Amino acid sequence: MAVSRMDNVTFVVPRERVEDNNLKIIEAASFEPHYVEEILDNEITSSLSKVQSENPYRQVYTEMMNFLKMSEYKPPFDEKEINLYEPIDIDSIEKKFKLMNEGIRNFFNRKNELTKQLKDYENVLFHVNILANLKIDLGDLSQINRIKLIFGRVPIRNYDNLIESSLKDPILILEVNRDRDNSWLFVFTSPDFEEAARKILQSAYFEEDALPVDYTGTPKEVKSRIESLVEITKISINENDFAIKKVLYSNKEFIDKYYPIILGHKRVYDLHSFSSSTGSLYLLNGWMPSKEAKKFFEETEEDVLMINESAEKISKQKKIEVPVKVENRGGWLKGFEFVTKMFGIPSYGEVDPTPFVAAFFTFMFGFMLGDVGHGAILFLFGYFMYKKGSKQFGTVMMSAASASIFFGFMYGSVFGFEWLPALWLRPIIQINQLMIVGIYYGIGMISFGMILNIINGFRQRNWEKAFFSPEGIAGLVFYWPAVIAVSFYLFEGKVPYMNLIIVLIIVSLIAMLLKKPLGQIVSGEKINLGEGFWVETGFGMFDTLISFLSNAISYVRLAAFALTHEALFEAFWIMTLMVLPARGGDVWAILIFLMGQLVLVGLEGLVVFIQSLRLTYYEFFTKFFEAGGREFHPFTFSEEKRV
Repeated sequence: MAVSRMDNVTFVVPRERVEDNNLKIIEAASFEPHYVEEILDNEITSSLSKVQSENPYRQVYTEMMNFLKMSEYKPPFDEKEINLYEPIDIDSIEKKFKLMNEGIRNFFNRKNELTKQLKDYENVLFHVNILANLKIDLGDLSQINRIKLIFGRVPIRNYDNLIESSLKDPILILEVNRDRDNSWLFVFTSPDFEEAARKILQSAYFEEDALPVDYTGTPKEVKSRIESLVEITKISINENDFAIKKVLYSNKEFIDKYYPIILGHKRVYDLHSFSSSTGSLYLLNGWMPSKEAKKFFEETEEDVLMINESAEKISKQKKIEVPVKVENRGGWLKGFEFVTKMFGIPSYGEVDPTPFVAAFFTFMFGFMLGDVGHGAILFLFGYFMYKKGSKQFGTVMMSAASASIFFGFMYGSVFGFEWLPALWLRPIIQINQLMIVGIYYGIGMISFGMILNIINGFRQRNWEKAFFSPEGIAGLVFYWPAVIAVSFYLFEGKVPYMNLIIVLIIVSLIAMLLKKPLGQIVSGEKINLGEGFWVETGFGMFDTLISFLSNAISYVRLAAFALTHEALFEAFWIMTLMVLPARGGDVWAILIFLMGQLVLVGLEGLVVFIQSLRLTYYEFFTKFFEAGGREFHPFTFSEEKRV
């Protein structure tokens, strides 16, 4: 539930143990390589030589992967079964893969050509279906010289406006067909007026398309020929695919045997390229999570030296950015990681906001869209997305929908109807109470963000941030007395301990105004204000005071959207009742009611999701979350994850 502690690890390995040690590192999938020259002192690195040797498995690996790509085959792979000590003849394996590639390359190229040709045929078929009612030779259309013919489509809703706007111009527009959304047109004009005609068409969102003028005959005749060509092409594609598969299956045992071996050797040498040598020893440096580093150390062979240094120490000494591994246990918290990562990755040593995002986002979504029925529909949608592979988004939606169901019981709302007794309040009736809860929830969320910023400041030993920034202790000392004073004044008409509150506010304002020199003093640095300090600080203080107010007011939207949900339902319900007495009113009533439910679940669900993100990102994250980190990418057998 936090950013993992990292170690900088250096392996000192004898030459004869390099392959075995590198294989174990890759299997652990917890090591991100880093060039050792950037870590060690110059006195040491000056005696090291960088590994320059070419990877001896690169060429055979390339030939193997070319075959797998052309044959669309993915061999089974178990990293535990890789045996680097099994003797293999690289040249003979490479030669065989080359022969296999030569055996299928013509079939593969021909298959690609036929696939492209099939798409062209299907495109022609699409257009001749549109022109099916015309009794003209398509080849004749290419012979038109004195008149410019433009073919394309325009949205049906814009067709009448296009006709009307072109009545006084030398343009002839003929509608040749319609589909569900578009009107397909022949547009005739003079060559001199072509540019103006295109502007008129563009104003109606006209999209030009190509006519199949390379074929002769009427559209129906062309359609018949193309349909035959489509079937013949599909058969040819299958024949070439069968030829490829024949070569594949005749060599499948060979591929399955050598794929993991070649991949293992190749990746071991890829990792070796990060090493440096003293002659008899090789040094490999990188980052590992502390827990994995400790476990790996316990399993390291006696003749391999593993040197661990804390990431904090290395980062401070060498000014090197430490990669960040975010660890959140449980599917629920892991689901919300994507919400955090859309904003950014935490810096090393910074608090991971994911657990707080999960709680705050879920609460706000339910508060704004509290309805048992609509929440149940959104939960089913989230479950569907989860099962379809979008596990993180599905988890977020199911969590948010659960909160929606909970607040539905609090509001007594089921599909907009007040069928249940409200366990808390009715938003449409108790508006003031709802707004007060929303604002004070926002004040609490903003304050919590400031507390997290103070924690980050202490972790990073950034005393200016922790003590004197508007989001630090000085900001809290200003913010809470101000909130208490305003609250007492609004609800009680008087403010207790006014003198104390004024003193706290003045002291905190002075601290925030002088945050830079005060931070330098606490850090033991020489005071250096720089040019334009007072102007920059003055504008900064003004922005800070405005943001304290605007951030809290932003949370009024929690109440506003809760009210919007009920108001929208009432509007659609009134329309439903209005059409009910009319002739056929029962059908129209059902349609309007269903449309209203669709808007409430779909459109409002989307808007509430966006608003929950906005409040999280711009009112909460901006108080403490720098999001300047770089994600940890361990070196694995997968080429896609290669550092």
